[in-house]
Amino acid sequence: MLALLAALALTAALPVYAPPVAGLYEVDQMEMGGGLELRPDGRFRYALEYGAVSEEAEGSWTLADGTVRLTTNPMPTKAECDLGFASACFEGTPLLPDNDGNLVLWRWDAKIVFKPVHPRPR
Repeated sequence: MLALLAALALTAALPVYAPPVAGLYEVDQMEMGGGLELRPDGRFRYALEYGAVSEEAEGSWTLADGTVRLTTNPMPTKAECDLGFASACFEGTPLLPDNDGNLVLWRWDAKIVFKPVHPRPR
């Protein structure tokens, strides 16, 4: 019994596994600004300013085969999603890795490049 309690205490003290893509990212492109936080617990926060578009979102993210997928949660109403500002409605939306360690999102007919913030906070 004592060994079981010791094993449980050790597993409770282990840090949460952070996938290699978890961390903070920023957008630094002409006429664009924004950021993305991929938390180790599978949650994200996103914001983008691009011309007349000003949007934000939060929700969950997954990683499979090198592709990050965002899903807004809670999902706004369809009418709010169709406005093109305020709420970004992601439904398994992919962010593809590039050769420089960035994540690329295609949105509003634009290539949005999220660059990792270095050093990454722990």
